[in-house]
Amino acid sequence: MEFKIEHTWDSLPVSHEPVSVRLKSGSAGLLMEVSAPFFNDPPAPLGEPGKPFSGLWDYEVVEAFFLSERTKQYLEVELCPRNVFTNNHQTKSLEGKRSELEYKITNTWDSIKVMREPAIIRFKAGDKGLIMEVNSLFFDDPSAPSGEPGKPFDGLWDYEGMDNIFYYCSLEETVLKKDCLIFEAGINWNKWNGTALIPWRYFPPGVDKMNSYAIHGSGIGRTYEALYPIPRDDIEQGQGLFSIVWSISKESV
Repeated sequence: MEFKIEHTWDSLPVSHEPVSVRLKSGSAGLLMEVSAPFFNDPPAPLGEPGKPFSGLWDYEVVEAFFLSERTKQYLEVELCPRNVFTNNHQTKSLEGKRSELEYKITNTWDSIKVMREPAIIRFKAGDKGLIMEVNSLFFDDPSAPSGEPGKPFDGLWDYEGMDNIFYYCSLEETVLKKDCLIFEAGINWNKWNGTALIPWRYFPPGVDKMNSYAIHGSGIGRTYEALYPIPRDDIEQGQGLFSIVWSISKESV
């Protein structure tokens, strides 16, 4: 698995070659390979090369966090270009802390920048499932579906809404039809927000990929925005929507 760090913590694109992190399965453990620009700022820590060093986060470093939702524990790994690493090899508990992830959808599916306020998605771990919160501009296009509020509706992807897809390593899907989510939504002028509780049983084991989409508009104005878009150079002529979804999600985390 390979990941690229292309944004700052507040979603601004980096102005240099992105950091690459590769994870490989080894006989003795997980291999973590890092390739990154070297800034030499701040100066090297005083730790002995090849030995742990406390407070490495104050220096030039690449950090990785590995989280277990089931046990509420995480492992933090810090690597420094000076051949110094963090001494934190023990997992830490998240009990009593609020675990929350926030994402902004700032591009269309084909990597064109969205020139307005982006849709925001937040995920929180709840006792009964994953809490998904959505905040987005309200376009009121197309008109509302005819389904009964609070009930499942087939073909909802043809309307205005948010779509979130979770995949696991075998790239096979577990489909649950006609199951209800606990979902509430509201419209306030030109914005809408919604909160859904996705039961843990809905998720297949080993989920390791995710992508989110904001969809609205009708006809030639139909717009598909993606958290993890396809790079422009990777788009094939005549590529259909379902192949777009698969190719995006296979590269997402």
